Amino acid sequence: MLFCMASKEEPKLPLTLLVDKERNSVVVAEASGDFIDILFSFLTLPLGTITRLVSKKEEEIGCMNNLYQSLENSGDDVFWNHICKKMLLFPRNPCAALCQKLKLKLDDTKPVKYFMCSKRCRKGGDWFLSTFAEATCFCGKLMDKEMKLHGDYSDEGSNEDGVFVKGKTMYLIFDDLKVLQSSPGNTVQQLVQLGYKSFHKLTKKYLSVGIKEILDLLKQALTSNSPLSDVFLENGGSVRVCTFSPIVRAENQGWINYNSSINLKVTVRKSKKTILYAEAEGDFVDYLFSFLTTPLGSVLELLDEKISLGCMNNLHKSVKDLNPLWFTNPSGTPLLNLRVAPQFGFKRQPTKLCEEHSPCYWYGTGVIKNNICYAIGNGVISKDHSLVKHAVAMKHFDPRSCDGTKESALGFVRRPSLFVVWNDLQVTPLANASCISFLQKLNVPLDDLEDHQLRIEETEALNLLGASLTSKAALTEGLFYLLKPKKQTKA
Repeated sequence: MLFCMASKEEPKLPLTLLVDKERNSVVVAEASGDFIDILFSFLTLPLGTITRLVSKKEEEIGCMNNLYQSLENSGDDVFWNHICKKMLLFPRNPCAALCQKLKLKLDDTKPVKYFMCSKRCRKGGDWFLSTFAEATCFCGKLMDKEMKLHGDYSDEGSNEDGVFVKGKTMYLIFDDLKVLQSSPGNTVQQLVQLGYKSFHKLTKKYLSVGIKEILDLLKQALTSNSPLSDVFLENGGSVRVCTFSPIVRAENQGWINYNSSINLKVTVRKSKKTILYAEAEGDFVDYLFSFLTTPLGSVLELLDEKISLGCMNNLHKSVKDLNPLWFTNPSGTPLLNLRVAPQFGFKRQPTKLCEEHSPCYWYGTGVIKNNICYAIGNGVISKDHSLVKHAVAMKHFDPRSCDGTKESALGFVRRPSLFVVWNDLQVTPLANASCISFLQKLNVPLDDLEDHQLRIEETEALNLLGASLTSKAALTEGLFYLLKPKKQTKA
């Protein structure tokens, strides 16, 4: 006798398309808030996660693939510890708790867990908490004792009311990923603007969308102006739309913030008028690697209208233009104020990109329910000190430092350190490397090389970020305008 085990089927979401068969294009689609939540979640994904996901589809995003691959190829000794490398390869989503409620989960990073040393060590009288199981305590043992987070219900419950937008509402999605509330008025107005006076040329198509189609949409949305047609009608004739206009810094910008500016030495190949490579210390490499931990929505906000990444700009604008009443959170959606996840940012950030503050956690020997104390042998942690017995504030173990403390946190790579960063953002550590062999391998006439000293401030940092997403020559596209001709010395 044969017994068949029921397999858990992949969830699917309904999507209705209105198709112009003559043009082989999607005019408009209609879907519930569950589908819109997934589209909007694209904005929460860190660039490192996006790069890792779309590389499976053999898609390249400017120089980001080179940056990510350089990270993969780097030894653990380049970083403060092996956790730093893992953090950059699998950056945390700032809206991770919300995205866990999506009907289809694109982000495959693991949910946050909390750990202490099994010996419950203290340093200077302080308890330490880690969100990384591989962290090494000050006593030398792993901080691998998982703690229960008590009194935090943000990750629980159903998603019947939606994640970012109200789930039981219908929305219109256009081929360029502009999103509007579904209503007769909006539908008529948009169809007329697109040149349709009736439905005679339009045909309905009903689909069930799974994770494969969502991943294809993410890939196409980054480079195409018609991702719906590309994915659901296999329309391969789309035009790549990835451009960046460098920001021009005013001559009289004012005072310089030397605490966040970065010094950089670049080598130019004069005959090609390109930056061949840069000699960089830890701060510059940390800044480049921090691209991978930055949410896509933050990039679009920072660069505003200077950058065009397929249809992602339209998706971002749709969030801004959508009536606040259609969001699940009446006080404002987190999509409009995306920051880097706690402990995943670069401390000396030259731009205005912010890192979320790590919440305060309290350790106690028991829990308090209905004013009654219940002892727990291994202890418990909570964000609310009134919910735990004998509450003691905890400090966060920060991997971005030599000793795990927040006060000494700098970034991901060790100090001092020296790297070569190539024009296409491949990063090569120079530890124990022969400079003579390095120059010989270049196979470039030495008199064709010229060095320049640059200072990377906010404007230059933003230009480099924009160029890294849209060009295969990020250093030249982002920084070459800074170079001033050197005076020729007389023989």
